[in-house]
Amino acid sequence: MLGVGLLTLALIARPANAVPPVALLNPPLEDFADATVDDGDSDSFLEPSLEQRVNSLEAELELLRGRVPRPQIVPARDCDQFGSTALPDLTHYVLYDQGWKIRPYQPKQHPFELGFQLHNQFRYTGFWHNGDEAFNSAGDPIPVLDRSTFDINRGRLVFFGYAFHPELQYYVNIDYGTVSGDSIMPLLAWASLPLGDATRFKIGMGKVPGNWEWQQTSRYTLGADRTMATTFFRPSITTGMWVDGKLTRDVHYTAFLGNGLNTLTLRAGELDKDFLYSLMTWWEPWGEFGAGFSDIDFHDAPVIRIGHALTKTSVDAINDLSPGPESTVVRLSDGTRLTTPGALGMGETVNAFQWWLYAAHLGLKYRGFSLGVEYNLRWIRKITSQTGSRLTSQFDHGGFLQLGCFVVPKQLELFGRTSFVTGAQGSGDEYSLGGNWYPFEVRNVRATADVTWVQDSPAQQSRTGYVVAGHGPLFRLQLWTIY
Repeated sequence: MLGVGLLTLALIARPANAVPPVALLNPPLEDFADATVDDGDSDSFLEPSLEQRVNSLEAELELLRGRVPRPQIVPARDCDQFGSTALPDLTHYVLYDQGWKIRPYQPKQHPFELGFQLHNQFRYTGFWHNGDEAFNSAGDPIPVLDRSTFDINRGRLVFFGYAFHPELQYYVNIDYGTVSGDSIMPLLAWASLPLGDATRFKIGMGKVPGNWEWQQTSRYTLGADRTMATTFFRPSITTGMWVDGKLTRDVHYTAFLGNGLNTLTLRAGELDKDFLYSLMTWWEPWGEFGAGFSDIDFHDAPVIRIGHALTKTSVDAINDLSPGPESTVVRLSDGTRLTTPGALGMGETVNAFQWWLYAAHLGLKYRGFSLGVEYNLRWIRKITSQTGSRLTSQFDHGGFLQLGCFVVPKQLELFGRTSFVTGAQGSGDEYSLGGNWYPFEVRNVRATADVTWVQDSPAQQSRTGYVVAGHGPLFRLQLWTIY
């Protein structure tokens, strides 16, 4: 049995042109024709049954060898992402370019691109009120609560790209977080087309320009969030149409026509018939100012930005005499909502008014140093109550001043800022110190810590941390990640 096994291995391993082992072990019979055969004391070299078995195995092996296909050599081809040698069944490929993107090999044949980013703002907010009991303009007490919470202040799922044509672009921003009642909701969404080389026309849900700090994304504020003054004066998000572009090489503008000051969560039946109009222009005479307020780009030569904005809308009553939901974002200078019963007179509730905001700003960046200033003037005119009475017009003003300086270029920045609001009903202000750390020298990852002393805040928003009548220290520690 051992011999048969070895013989089988030899048959399998031998080269195709080798002499069969049977021929070596059992020569042809004619070679032994003259030999004397001793039928008693000697046997033939192989038993007939064994020889027959070996020959059968050899024939079977040759049969199997014929069934195995011969290896084929196929020349390799380069897979050029834009060339004709790409795999014929694939129309798109995936890459990372300021976000994950699904991009076509042949944009003219398959004009569809999808990009995706994830933005996440994780923050600890601590506020400790140590002021006296506060009352609003109607004489009602204002509850002021302490706060010590971890939150996802702003989480964003962002989709962008183009469809049908590279110039027909889209942008969708889905907001999630833990500080508002609607945990997941669409925040911004628009489609855009070019109008010439330097102008784009957009339709959808967008930010009313209003003022500079509001126009800039919350990812690139100097501190942990926008200032108290901006939180008080700014408009918000609405549905409409707008144009972004350049009048000259140095002069930029945004012109906006929309439903109102803040209609993000409102339905058609909750809107009045008055549109909002807003225009912002700014001038960058010494070169591109760039995004945000910090000079992480470390400009070798100074750059400045000078601009202003004007916004106007009228707010009318919905359902006869009831105040519209949109108007609830408007507050007096002591923090009282304008539509609070008795805010501007005993027994009177505001249900219609005209709202104007003018804001002017100046910015400077140079070798890691930054300066930002903005001043807001707000008029609330033609105020009428549910009784038809004309109430006193309101004028409020205020702004912010902030300074930043990188003590370690492109990595560690220290800053200080202040803002205030004042008007006929009261005033409030804040003073803040803090720092930004960019561990990878890019804006996409930023850790921020700031300490703010707040005095009689007229602003309130869960995301920023301000509360009406708040008086005391506000501490914020956060991490922004964008990828």
